[in-house]
Amino acid sequence: MNSLSKYARFLLLAVAASVGTTAAWAHAVLKSASPAQNAQVSAPTEVTLRFNEKLEAAFSSAQVIDSNGKSVSTGKAALDAADPSVLKVPVQHLAPGKYSVQFGVVGHDGHRRKGEYSFTVK
Repeated sequence: MNSLSKYARFLLLAVAASVGTTAAWAHAVLKSASPAQNAQVSAPTEVTLRFNEKLEAAFSSAQVIDSNGKSVSTGKAALDAADPSVLKVPVQHLAPGKYSVQFGVVGHDGHRRKGEYSFTVK
């Protein structure tokens, strides 16, 4: 019975360690965006980024850049009050052309993640 008890303790510790490691490695990942990557769309009034976890508002930002490198965001990116995994960026009326969305976000694990994608206004 003693060896079974040792085995059970070892198994419990192994499971606990793997669960803790998985949680520690979790980072905020972009799940979807509107407009989506490489999409051709009518001019949006905002860009919406949805992540796999809640974001830290104080350390998360995003901006929309035109093909000349100029920001076309009309205000700071803000978390959706109803869903803190959603970051919204207001934009001015966008003329036809290609735009880049650049973001840097921090999830609950405290790690900063950066990303970029583009879309086209027709």
